[in-house]
Amino acid sequence: MRELLDGVSDVDWASLGHAYGSAEQVPVWLAGLLDPMTSAKALDDLDTSIYHQGGGAYTAAAAALPFLIRLPAHPGVPGRADILDLLGQFARLQNTMVEPWKSKPEALACRAVLYGAFDVFRGLLDDDDPAIQARAAELLVEFVDRADEVVDEFRLRYPAAANEALRVEVVWAVGRLSSALSAAHRPTVRAWLQALTPPLGDPVRLAFLVARRRIDPTAVPYQDLLAAVEGALYPAQESNAITWMEKELAEERPARLILARRAIDDAMRTGRSRGMASAGAVMIKWRSASADMIPIIAATLHDLPDIAESALHLLAAAGEVSRPYLEDIAAKVGEPGRTGALAAWALARLGDERALPMAVRSLRGQPDIYPIGGSQYTDRFYWLTQDPGIAEVLTPLTAFADRIVPALRQRLQRDDKPPVAHQFGDVVIAYGAAAAGAVPEFTAMLGTDRHRTACRVLAALGPAATAARDRLVQCAAGEGFDASQAAWALFRVTGDPQPFLDTTDVWGGRFDIMTAARSLADFGPLAIRFRDRIELLLHERQSGRADWTTVELAHAHFRITGEPVLCTDAFDKALDLLRRKQQPPVTRQVLRYLPELGPATVRFEPLLRQVIEQDERLIYSGGWRAIAEDDEARALAAAALSAMAH
Repeated sequence: MRELLDGVSDVDWASLGHAYGSAEQVPVWLAGLLDPMTSAKALDDLDTSIYHQGGGAYTAAAAALPFLIRLPAHPGVPGRADILDLLGQFARLQNTMVEPWKSKPEALACRAVLYGAFDVFRGLLDDDDPAIQARAAELLVEFVDRADEVVDEFRLRYPAAANEALRVEVVWAVGRLSSALSAAHRPTVRAWLQALTPPLGDPVRLAFLVARRRIDPTAVPYQDLLAAVEGALYPAQESNAITWMEKELAEERPARLILARRAIDDAMRTGRSRGMASAGAVMIKWRSASADMIPIIAATLHDLPDIAESALHLLAAAGEVSRPYLEDIAAKVGEPGRTGALAAWALARLGDERALPMAVRSLRGQPDIYPIGGSQYTDRFYWLTQDPGIAEVLTPLTAFADRIVPALRQRLQRDDKPPVAHQFGDVVIAYGAAAAGAVPEFTAMLGTDRHRTACRVLAALGPAATAARDRLVQCAAGEGFDASQAAWALFRVTGDPQPFLDTTDVWGGRFDIMTAARSLADFGPLAIRFRDRIELLLHERQSGRADWTTVELAHAHFRITGEPVLCTDAFDKALDLLRRKQQPPVTRQVLRYLPELGPATVRFEPLLRQVIEQDERLIYSGGWRAIAEDDEARALAAAALSAMAH
């Protein structure tokens, strides 16, 4: 088989690169693909280096692809289906790459090699191994600009498909290419699918219905798809038929609710909790879905431990909608391990006192039940494994600050590293004056690598942080941006603006502009001498997106001048994301500021009403945070609308 790599030695691999540097090892990895003992490792090395994580192409990829393409057609090559998978990733990359990477010479070279091998890939549809046939079909789906030709190849081979699973892959491939079919070819393919659709009970029926619906969304009602799910075969890339249908019926609320109920039933029947995530996915899609799903979820609290844990996670995420099941949740808080921790979190989300023992134990590190910080994902999946950080558990328990703050202080006294200080600083800010007991711990951070966190917290506490006055005066008398931040905090604590106005470095470096603008806003007209600089910075940023810095500059300009035009224009640009049903954190900051603008916010009234009234959630983070963030955005919009009315 060595002849398959003829020409490898003619390539100057040392002059080429991949994700980790020089491509000198690529010929070694290519040779390793021919040996059953090394093929898996060699393929993994090629995947992680010349493909890496997609998004762009490497010069080594363009040189290696011609040799990789030769291998799957040779029956003696070990792992050839997996090699074809890697080639499929490169084919997919041609449709997912964006500029400027898509037009780079190495990307164009990869595309030319892949398209030059079209006949090779088409020939693999006739391979004796069904796995190779399926992988070849998966790869050919990426040739969207040759959709008519590819679909005809699939149709031609459908009758000879070796088994039902392969038929599903072929029909599913036809469906995925349906949107790329020419207008002239679409009726032919639609008629072919309709004529061959098997009756109810056939495991291939669902694939045909999905393909038909992809060609014409009105052709097949979702009820027909749901009726065909039971016993249906599904594409190899999907974990089961239910998750497949959740993607295909993503915007069909009634169908998604039915699928979520089925997924819960499957979870209870099999004892595998993964299906519970389907309920969460519906809840982060539509606000009203929580009320539909929570009673069903609550009924699983007494099931197997994994199922009960998932139920508690979902009940915590739902917040107020879960209040009718408060006592059922509380009954779980004494259980060991993650079950008790999730129950306490659910209670904390509802502001219930019974969350305190678990929260305080975690604060004291006996043990760290909740971590410092939590994992963040920005997608629309509900992660049952995405648990809260300690600050997220503590923040809703404001009513019990007097019992939490002593433990928080003890924790800071033995562990005040920057991440800890930042997280607990957020808690202190949320508690306000009730957390004034923690002022000594944050005062001690002034002048350290936690200086800015300390200034932020002390400033937020305002007069309640009077005990920090003398230390703030010392820090404000220093030099640089840190001194101006101390002077800002001193102003918030004492009301004396002069130390800040006397500082020589209000702006800091280019990464400090947002923080500086946020500080300047607090001084209002007293900071009028900074108006021209703020206007210049806003002008420089007017062609870009409305990011945090732009929003804070705009807000500062309004607070200093009282003129709303620049501010509302910047806010309008930031809020445009809400019109597209997105809400990165900066949009919530704008919603917090809107009530200050008075009559100037009238232009936002339709958008605010839309935010409040729409059923579809405004999503940024995935998992439970999607619900919490949407609830917050809705409440902020309501507050802004109320302020407008008054």
